[in-house]
Amino acid sequence: MSNPNPLHAPSARPPRWFCWLGALALVCYGLFLAQNFAAVAGGSDSSGYLNSARLFAAGKLRTELRVPPEFRAAGQIDLTHFIPLGFWPYQKTGLINPTYPTGLPLHLALAGKLLGWSIAPIAIGLFAALGSLALLYASARELGIHARFAAAGTFALAVCPLFIFIALQPLSDGLAATWCLAAFYSGLRARRAAPWALACGAAYAIAVLVRPTNIVLGPALLILLGFDWRRLAFAIVGGLPGVAWLASYNHVLYGAALNSGYGPWAEAFAWSWGAPTAWHFLKWLALLLPAPFLLLPFLGLVRGGARTRHLLALGVWFAAITGVYLFYEVSHEAWWCLRFILPALPALILAALLGLEAITPPQDAAREILVRKVAATLLVVWSTTIIGIAAPRFYLLNMKADEGTYEEACLLAREQFPSGTLVVTQDYSGAVYYYTDFPVLRWEMIEPAEFSRLSVLAAHAGRAVISINFKWQDDDRLKHCPGNWISVGAVKNATLWRLVPPTAP
Repeated sequence: MSNPNPLHAPSARPPRWFCWLGALALVCYGLFLAQNFAAVAGGSDSSGYLNSARLFAAGKLRTELRVPPEFRAAGQIDLTHFIPLGFWPYQKTGLINPTYPTGLPLHLALAGKLLGWSIAPIAIGLFAALGSLALLYASARELGIHARFAAAGTFALAVCPLFIFIALQPLSDGLAATWCLAAFYSGLRARRAAPWALACGAAYAIAVLVRPTNIVLGPALLILLGFDWRRLAFAIVGGLPGVAWLASYNHVLYGAALNSGYGPWAEAFAWSWGAPTAWHFLKWLALLLPAPFLLLPFLGLVRGGARTRHLLALGVWFAAITGVYLFYEVSHEAWWCLRFILPALPALILAALLGLEAITPPQDAAREILVRKVAATLLVVWSTTIIGIAAPRFYLLNMKADEGTYEEACLLAREQFPSGTLVVTQDYSGAVYYYTDFPVLRWEMIEPAEFSRLSVLAAHAGRAVISINFKWQDDDRLKHCPGNWISVGAVKNATLWRLVPPTAP
């Protein structure tokens, strides 16, 4: 039988005013996110997820590649030149598959059907961010962490620049963290009531659907659940629907249950990236979170007992996800590349809070309260200082305006040019596909002679040819796509050009 009592019962309930203050803070935080959320199909990630979501909402798994018919009639064209970011060709059928995992698109598709596509990204963004914070606090309390420490740890995550950076865009990292937390919290509760293991298995499966590398969370959950056949059976049953969906989707779109839209993903990983990425992660974790969080988990081992099992589970959670991305080729490129290990940050924070509990053992009541108040206040002040410095430096509150450029530029082109206009672009290709019916031509893939041939074919067919790119890409675009280009507008840092139709040689 499973133990009907928790191994570490939550400490005494906080006063009612504390609960109401937390609820009010969560509401205000949600309003802040909603006000500043960039609900835009922008670069490859956000446009890829939203394009995939619209396909799901329409009952489709793949869609047609937009290639001007005069190009197909001429023969000898490379279809990959016309594929927007976030897609890849399906064999040689003229169809294209989404490349991204299905977890976030399925969330967006459901929200899009219920709330409309302008609200759906915001709704899922709020669900991910607020869900992570609520589950972090609930998990801390389930671990027996004092309410003040639980609230301080939750606050540290809420104002972490990385968390805000992700929470303001339709990206999968925050949602992946939410479902990892949901699986962990359910695993904790499963020790008290075995049916919670059903929720643990389901949440784990969804976490993997959102981001396949979350599969490495499995050992940590096994540590929580223990080798109890009843709990494990519930967990397996809960996860089976997700496993069935993932296997069938991969088989239909990519040819095998274990294939994915990323192609030969192993090529993006190498042992040589480990050392520079480890230093990059360590440096930025110390800057984006209160630095003591990196040391406090080790102090949690002081008490031992059931906490050792919890710390082991948290350590495996953090090490597994972080360990995967230590060897990823892009993880060390910028501070925001820590987004890949965002699903591991809650594990670090919870382990740090357990360490903080270990070094503030109960003493006399007055002294204990004072120590907890001072420690929690220091964490809040430290976290506030971090976001106060980082917000203007990283332009976090410019996210909505900056990402909005994608939509504005595409809508401007849609207003000025007729249906079927060929758009020469790179970073805007996914957005063009989402906001217009225009075909795209990826300039970074094509050679000048081939572009000259295609531009003549387009001119004979009466097809307008324009470009939408960032202004710093214009020179490189001209190297690949020469011709007489005339400026027809600009939106912030995006430029629009029209190609004067060439004459046939």
